[in-house]
Amino acid sequence: MKNIFSCIIIFVFICNSQAQKALSPIDIPIYLSGNFGELRTNHFHSGIDFKTQGKIGLPIRAVKNGYISRIFVSPWGYGRALYIDHPDGTTTLYGHLDHFAKEIEAFTVDSQYIKESFYIDMAIPADIFPVKKGQIIAFGGNTGGSAGPHLHFELRETSTQNAHDPLVLYTDLIKDTRKPVIQALMIYPDAGKGLVQGKTGKLPVQIKKDKTGKEILSPGEIEVWGRVGFAIKAVDYMNDTYNTYGVKEVILKIDDQKVFHSDMTHFAFSETRYLNSLVDWEEWTFKKSFYMKSFIEPGNKLEIYRTKEDGFFDFNEEKNYTVQYTLKDRYGNTSTFDFTVKGKQQNIPISQSDGILFSCNQDNLYDQDGISLTIPEGNLYTDISFKPAIIAGQTRFSPLYRLHKPLPLHSYCPLTLSISNDKFPQKEKYGIIAVRDGKRSWIGGTYDNGRISAKIRELGSYTIDIDTVAPVITELNAQSWGKNKRLSFKISDALSGVESWKGTLDGQFILFELDGKNAHLFCNFDPKRMKTGSHRLKLVVRDGCGNESVFDRVISWGN
Repeated sequence: MKNIFSCIIIFVFICNSQAQKALSPIDIPIYLSGNFGELRTNHFHSGIDFKTQGKIGLPIRAVKNGYISRIFVSPWGYGRALYIDHPDGTTTLYGHLDHFAKEIEAFTVDSQYIKESFYIDMAIPADIFPVKKGQIIAFGGNTGGSAGPHLHFELRETSTQNAHDPLVLYTDLIKDTRKPVIQALMIYPDAGKGLVQGKTGKLPVQIKKDKTGKEILSPGEIEVWGRVGFAIKAVDYMNDTYNTYGVKEVILKIDDQKVFHSDMTHFAFSETRYLNSLVDWEEWTFKKSFYMKSFIEPGNKLEIYRTKEDGFFDFNEEKNYTVQYTLKDRYGNTSTFDFTVKGKQQNIPISQSDGILFSCNQDNLYDQDGISLTIPEGNLYTDISFKPAIIAGQTRFSPLYRLHKPLPLHSYCPLTLSISNDKFPQKEKYGIIAVRDGKRSWIGGTYDNGRISAKIRELGSYTIDIDTVAPVITELNAQSWGKNKRLSFKISDALSGVESWKGTLDGQFILFELDGKNAHLFCNFDPKRMKTGSHRLKLVVRDGCGNESVFDRVISWGN
């Protein structure tokens, strides 16, 4: 019933969004570098990426009538972005912009100066910036987390801000006759309830072609027994591009019985981290290989699933079973792959664990051995056996607290660790550090009576250390500042990371922008607020532990 209701809502939403024919936001032929629902680290791609021919500065147009409802500027994520609300109940988002149209840009810069902040996220009243379909609202760029110039474009339901596939607006403008391709399989026995090739561990399976060109499994004959699930590694393609894309729809049948069906048409942003349950997180994290599970873990609440079953199949007869995958894209291009597995009866060993059962369906608490960890209900995707270990000598302040093997949590969960050698006088310099494969990542935290408290989003190994080293400020092309009318620096920090920066000219705030991916901090000459000539420039950069670096010098500006 829930799925039927969702389908009705989606149908109404699509009809509304197409009531006013959407214009392309770019003036060049449309090619995509990314599609909706693609698998990314910890999230689904929430829009489509329009190629901009590798250029910065292409005009970006409003695709329908409406008004600018939100202006967002950040060194990360969307970078510079505009949101437009439309009368049909939809919102469109335009991300990674280089700069906004003149009036919008001036309004944004004025707001940044008022708040003395580069980062800004403003809700805009409807009467400030009404826009017409086809109006230039901005110019394409490469800001935020973009890996190259392009336009990130989203289609949202205004009332919920749920993301929907924007490709429904442009299927007639983009040619696609190419079908998805299955690259590999992974087969998973359910712990204590199934076996694959006589073993309890997952089995990677390659797909090869025989002498006739038919796709077959390698290894060829696979024996299964009990509850077993499958996962696929697959990609999609479009015409006239070299890019690969995410697969929209996956159907799994065993002996002609549908056991799994997913269809990526929309999602709520509160659901996006469930990607870590949809995929084999371990394979992606350590091998950079995305396998999509065709079974549903009990803590996975994604609403892309179209079957009631959990996707596991009970192989309980000694016979050959026919397994069929069907993959579809937005255009209906379809590929199928059939193979057989052999049911072979055998004893399934009982799954044993000497740890503490942490259930995904209840609150979980561990408070001993210098560790206090709370994992509330809904933050595990499946039950785990929790058995922490403590390894001495990690830092001079703390052992290594190994909570569990690396594992994602759905939301931030509170963790408190004890400092075994609490003799450092500047308590604010302490912080929790995540340790994985010899790499250290600063988590931070708050000190209280010999303990540090923070929130984590992954299980794994943690320790405690201090950060007393200030950020590094490096001048870039200082000899050309006056000529180029731009002050340029690179800023970096070895541990806790750059948290804030502030620039002043003769004591007055000036706007420094940060390109986060390049650690490039710069300020362009603003004739409205700055005068040419000699001035005292002061730039203060602070890290997550309050360590501060200062650049203080008289410069010649704008000459």
